[in-house]
Amino acid sequence: MKRIFIILLALATTLPVMAQSVEENYVQVNGSAEVEVVPNEFYLTIVLDESDTKGRQEIELQRRQMISALKSLGIDTEKQLTMENLSSSYFRRGTSLAVAKYQLQLSTSEQVVAVYDKLGDMGISDITISRVSHTDIDKYKSQCRKEAMVNAKQVATELAEAVGQSVGSCIYIYDSNRNIPLSYNNDGVMVSYAKSRNAAAPEAEQPVEFKKIKLSYYITAKFQLDK
Repeated sequence: MKRIFIILLALATTLPVMAQSVEENYVQVNGSAEVEVVPNEFYLTIVLDESDTKGRQEIELQRRQMISALKSLGIDTEKQLTMENLSSSYFRRGTSLAVAKYQLQLSTSEQVVAVYDKLGDMGISDITISRVSHTDIDKYKSQCRKEAMVNAKQVATELAEAVGQSVGSCIYIYDSNRNIPLSYNNDGVMVSYAKSRNAAAPEAEQPVEFKKIKLSYYITAKFQLDK
């Protein structure tokens, strides 16, 4: 019985050392990837303000004119246009001015430009691109994640070959940013477009190029080294 206890004790003290020596025979690398996506979902914020009109045109009249203009562009206002908020002054019958904010969802950059043109001609100029996306954005995120992992293995392979070794199984993956951030800012494009629209003749205008959505992904991985 005493002999069995000694053997078990020896195994207990030896196994951690063996495991540590195996675990230390690895290469740790960082992998990264970037994917650019052409957006097909544009979310515009449109602000109606009585102070924008010389005669303090009522918000309701502006709203009806805006909806009519959007429908003339083939936009389904019941599905694509929603109200974000309405200032409390709208409900007061004093001298306060009312402000209403709407969100408009569009699917093409041509529609965005057409809306800027149409509403701009009506005196509605407070329009911004609040965000953009793509109907298959989750698919592109998954693609970016996989490419980052492939990049990590490629780097590990190159480092191992430099010292005459090869990589084996992946023994560790650290996913630091599962929710891949969307990098996009196109307000500057629309500001430049608005300036050129006011300064140039219609026939001299150039098509507006919208930036692509940039997905960036980073991971840390460990690969076992084989001799």
